[in-house]
Amino acid sequence: MGDTPDVLGPATPDREGASRSSLVVLIVLTVVFAVLYAYPLFQGISNFVALPPYYRQLGIGGAVPWYLLVIGVLAPPVLYVGALLLGRGREIFARALILAVGLAATNALALSVVQWAQAVQPAIK
Repeated sequence: MGDTPDVLGPATPDREGASRSSLVVLIVLTVVFAVLYAYPLFQGISNFVALPPYYRQLGIGGAVPWYLLVIGVLAPPVLYVGALLLGRGREIFARALILAVGLAATNALALSVVQWAQAVQPAIK
């Protein structure tokens, strides 16, 4: 290496331990938010499966809002992956904050779809 100083210094057990612990925290954070994003995804899938037969039973099978159902299924994984990509290379707190904002957007979208379906249903009858 010559005369150039090693800025980071040699790898020590303390530094490796800190790196491992931050990796564990990162994995736990990612898994916890994956579970939290799974609930709106489950809601979207259950709406996609249950709403068309319900509309057919009401006699308004042609009024199924397919685009909203598709958005309800696609939004949670897309926003989760987008939040993961935006959080890459950032500190743990910033990454958690980005994932939380994506989760809030996902849940707001899921609630908006449910609210829209309830608002339109009386108008169709």
